[in-house]
Amino acid sequence: MPLIELKCAECGYESEELVAANGKYPKCEKCGGKMQQNYNGTLKVNSVKKHNCNGDCKHCGGC
Repeated sequence: MPLIELKCAECGYESEELVAANGKYPKCEKCGGKMQQNYNGTLKVNSVKKHNCNGDCKHCGGC
């Protein structure tokens, strides 16, 4: 299970969690809102990317 940075879409609370790779994240422990993966850097991969991908996941939410 990967360690993923999560951010609450409602209150902005951030945390790191060990989560399964199924896209299901725990609810926010502060407000109970929906947690989403927090993309805050540049990702360089050596694989097929979506159109117009520059490796900066902050601008598109990730491939």
